[in-house]
Amino acid sequence: MHLSLEDILAQESMYRRHFMNSLPGPRGVHLVGTKGYRGQENLGVFSSFVHISASSPPLLGFIMRPLTVPRHTYHHMKASGWFTVNTLHPDFVAQAHQTSANYPLNESEFAATGLTPEYSDACKAPYVKEASIKLGLSFEEEHKITGIETFFVVGRVREIFVPDEAVAETGHIDHELLETMTVAGLDTYHEVGKGRRFDYARVKKKG
Repeated sequence: MHLSLEDILAQESMYRRHFMNSLPGPRGVHLVGTKGYRGQENLGVFSSFVHISASSPPLLGFIMRPLTVPRHTYHHMKASGWFTVNTLHPDFVAQAHQTSANYPLNESEFAATGLTPEYSDACKAPYVKEASIKLGLSFEEEHKITGIETFFVVGRVREIFVPDEAVAETGHIDHELLETMTVAGLDTYHEVGKGRRFDYARVKKKG
């Protein structure tokens, strides 16, 4: 198959949406927990998180879709200044996917899907109790992507919860042990397989 830009744009919209979203392959997927200024808890699934810079300070960023419709995650995050990032596991991946449904503002996705909100003293947003890895972040900044009304949101990691047995002496996280889920496209989830780790790449001297 060979497609030009014109070919891509000529595709039916839902086909094009699935095709382009799944094209890059499996990527990280997380549940983002927020709480509004009136105390309303919110939970949504996102698949665009990236680690930024050299971890000093520790920053994560993700894509927020256009604000042409209400984005509860965005508005809660801006109101409170906090959000959580929680990994997915096979035991509750169906519930996590269900959070992508368009629930009304006054209905919590936690309650709707049976997932459990959990709080710490340091973070004002709810964690997902069932998640293996939980990150608490404060809102840092946002950058508008010109022309499509989309935002790149940056958060500063304030605390981390991760099982001791999943952290190697080198700092590597064993996602295979934790059965962390990934996603390809909008609706196809994968379990992390056996990884291949290499030494830090350096230019090899000749001779």
